[in-house]
Amino acid sequence: MDDGVMQGEGDLAHVGGFEALHEEHSYTVPASAMRGRVPESVRGTFLRIGPGRNRIGHDTFGHWFDGDGMMHALTFTEAGAWYRNRYVRTPKYCKETAAGRIVCRSFGHNAPGGMLRNIGRPPANAANTAISCHAGKLLALWEGGRPWALDPDTLETLGEHNFDGALGMADPFSAHGNTHPQTGYYYNHGVTLGPGGPRINLYEINPAGRLTRKRHFAIDRLAFVHGAGLSSRYMVLLVPPLGMDSVWPFVLGRKAFDESVVYRPEWGMKAYLVSLETLTVAHVFELDPFVVFHYGNCREQGDELVVDLVRFEDYSVAAQLRDVFGRSDAQGGVPWQYRFNLRTGAVAAAPLPSLAGCEFPQFDLRRTGQPSRFLYTAAMADNGTAGFFNAVQRLDTETGEVVLHDLGPGRFVSEAMFVPEGDAEGAGYLCAMVYDARQHRSEVLLLDARSGELGEVAAVPLRHHVPFGFHCGYRT
Repeated sequence: MDDGVMQGEGDLAHVGGFEALHEEHSYTVPASAMRGRVPESVRGTFLRIGPGRNRIGHDTFGHWFDGDGMMHALTFTEAGAWYRNRYVRTPKYCKETAAGRIVCRSFGHNAPGGMLRNIGRPPANAANTAISCHAGKLLALWEGGRPWALDPDTLETLGEHNFDGALGMADPFSAHGNTHPQTGYYYNHGVTLGPGGPRINLYEINPAGRLTRKRHFAIDRLAFVHGAGLSSRYMVLLVPPLGMDSVWPFVLGRKAFDESVVYRPEWGMKAYLVSLETLTVAHVFELDPFVVFHYGNCREQGDELVVDLVRFEDYSVAAQLRDVFGRSDAQGGVPWQYRFNLRTGAVAAAPLPSLAGCEFPQFDLRRTGQPSRFLYTAAMADNGTAGFFNAVQRLDTETGEVVLHDLGPGRFVSEAMFVPEGDAEGAGYLCAMVYDARQHRSEVLLLDARSGELGEVAAVPLRHHVPFGFHCGYRT
């Protein structure tokens, strides 16, 4: 780690988790080296993506979202586990690696050289945010550009993926798509400026991986619409009052994208429900303003469409995202449930029970768009170690019961994936990457999703740390 980065406990104990992992590994961990025992039903591959580095040379990137994407994979086998990691070879990664310094314009900073080096240039694709496992392909997703395809086994970069030319150069592809478990169709979106102004592009990809339909609808301004939900009949897109007051400081190269994004509650907020049958907007609801990045499950109950999500009251979280090495005032959101009445147009909303601030909601993805109870989040327990997520939380949305698994001081976690064991909801395990600041090492942890304490089942120790990342996946 760099000088000045502290290990162990304290307000900045977590900071080592943002340090770069320069090496690319491929090695096995025998069962004898593990803590506990991996169940026989867990034989797939746990995937994790995030920035492999948050600075290069003497230059620190302007935002956590700027770090070059690194994919991690851990395959559970009869004999143990196989770990490997690879950087995604985007043009940004290749140019800046060769130069040993910042060269490209990114989400949180402009390229060196002033306005002329940045005018009219979009942020460089870092391929660092989320994962798509669909139609036999492994894709690294970003926010404002096309996905990047990787070899599902070796993680070797195969190249930018455009669905056989159907996804154009100006078609952004969001970090968060959803697969319909009944039809096998995958849905994604992207916010862009079209000939008529700001709009949201909609994409439908069939089970064979072909982009079969592409539509769009107009929105009021160039907003930051990170995620989306999916019910059995609708795609759910909430457009918060978070976006650009004016696009010109960014377009003219005076400000980075992040510097141009503002939160304006007076703009109001809308929820758009897009029919999967026609891929057009079927319902629009007006909401009290808030900020949302990530959704839990969406499902239809009678006349209502029910949406679980994590809500932030403003955009103050941005300050920490811009200074990952120097801040310890991390904050989580609050789980909420929204009910959209498709018959009357009424909206009902209320916070869900929670024991700690949280983010990265997950659920049993086999139940996407179907009735479900359990919501799993990364949470911030009060255990004397501030700065990042240090616990995993389970919420029963029917009974209100909340269980918090505190990882202990100096141990930090991000998103936890549900790995099923059998057909019953909640029967399975939570798989997550955990960073131990005291050892500057990481491990892959399995928790029993059924137990009253989310008890530890097994842990696979790694030889090194894994930098804090964003999202996970699981491939069987």
